Amino acid sequence: MTGDDRERSARRGRHRRLRVRLAFNPIAAPGGRLVVYGRLDRRPAPLPNAQSYPALTTCTYTLFEVTTDPQRLARGVAFVNAGLACGSLSPVIDRTFDLEDIAEAHLYMESNTQIDKIVVVVRH
Repeated sequence: MTGDDRERSARRGRHRRLRVRLAFNPIAAPGGRLVVYGRLDRRPAPLPNAQSYPALTTCTYTLFEVTTDPQRLARGVAFVNAGLACGSLSPVIDRTFDLEDIAEAHLYMESNTQIDKIVVVVRH
């Protein structure tokens, strides 16, 4: 196991022990909230196995709720920029690929083995 693999494994273990009130994956404790996000399709989406989730409040979020409202978009951009500037938002990068390796990056994403963000670098 490489150092990167050990770090990924350690992060994966920490994620399994979390008990949170708000989750973006179905890991919340009973009484928590599940936010279904990342949908690009406006049609209703089923929640497979929803009956097996603990007693969660479930809500959905779509990209269009923010991007089609100029005021909400401006607030969102300002929030993210401020968080990045002060360090309260700090994305964790799992792996970085050059644009020339986009097929490999896509295969890695499809493998669903990443814990954090996959970044594709475009060099000028």
